[in-house]
Amino acid sequence: MFHFRWGFAIALYLAFCPSIGRCQSTVDGAAMLKDVQALDSILRNHDLLNGSDLRSLNSRDDLLSAVEVNAPLNRLAWAQLIHGWLRSANDAHTRVRFELLADSLTGSLPPSSDELLRINGVWEGFAPGPESARCARVAWMRHTWPWIGTLVLNDAISQRSDVLAVDDGGDYSLRAGMAVVDHGAFSRWIIRDFSSGSRSAFKRAFRQCVRVLDKAQLPILLDLRGNLGGFRTRRHAVLSFFLSQAEWPEERESKIGADDKFLGPLIPPMPALRVHRRTDVPLAVMVDGLSFSASLLLADALLFSDRAHVFGVLPLGQSGGCSGSPVDHTLPGSGLVVTVPTLRTTMGKGPLAPFDLPDDASPEAGEQAWARAVQWLLSADLDSPR
Repeated sequence: MFHFRWGFAIALYLAFCPSIGRCQSTVDGAAMLKDVQALDSILRNHDLLNGSDLRSLNSRDDLLSAVEVNAPLNRLAWAQLIHGWLRSANDAHTRVRFELLADSLTGSLPPSSDELLRINGVWEGFAPGPESARCARVAWMRHTWPWIGTLVLNDAISQRSDVLAVDDGGDYSLRAGMAVVDHGAFSRWIIRDFSSGSRSAFKRAFRQCVRVLDKAQLPILLDLRGNLGGFRTRRHAVLSFFLSQAEWPEERESKIGADDKFLGPLIPPMPALRVHRRTDVPLAVMVDGLSFSASLLLADALLFSDRAHVFGVLPLGQSGGCSGSPVDHTLPGSGLVVTVPTLRTTMGKGPLAPFDLPDDASPEAGEQAWARAVQWLLSADLDSPR
């Protein structure tokens, strides 16, 4: 009777703690085939499935080769193969849900910092896009891995809070994802995302930042490095501080896979709160390999309107548009969760194109980009969009 009770208790524990039961799980050939078929169905309207990019084709061949071998594969290894294909889209919205995978395999989120930061380690490949692993390492050091939430040094995880310390040498904190830093000759407005904090917390933080910037009347460096996006209403609020609505470029939204001739309806201005006084000081925008979505749409709007110059290294995504409204899908074979966007936002009237920035995620490239931005900003009276 004693052994029966213990056996029953262990069975219940495993049933309600899937992270334990799946920790050492493998995926067989039949399950892999189900996953590939599901991905084909989910991505049938996406360039990832229909494109001719060599990296994407090779990554997909790796998936099919694993299916043909028909030998059991470790669940993490299978997730790496799938994510290797998804990340070739260079789209942070198209990915394996790293946080759910880490939780199911380790029983605690996140894995140790040493394990996450190990060069060529098993977790490094889960950065959201190609060539962003080095940016991910920097983001970890700054506690800003947006795609897995707010990470802290003791390997615990919490939901994004209204106040978050940032460790990049500055004595300040982020409120609702933003802060203003006084650099003497210019002000830096850091916006790590457009989703942190409640609506009221964002409004308070935004008003405080705008008040400080308006009072200083110094050139502004808008720091969007590591910003993977968020709410359109918050992006529009920031844009309204720099441009009147009459100057905003056209913004349209359509379903991914829709005919390019139909650009979708115009998106009207919808700022989370209105700014009554706009600033006309010189403006530089910084992006990096982890900037994406709303942050790039904001950079585009300022760039297309000749309101700012953009500096940094080549970000995720393209100039002129971005994917959005991602939806989670559970793959039927492995149980992995993949995230796939459903909508595409286009900015302005030009075609999608890579940003005219260096494709180099090294720390040295980031330092050079910072130096160029500051140099331009401090001489902006000689070379200003305004």
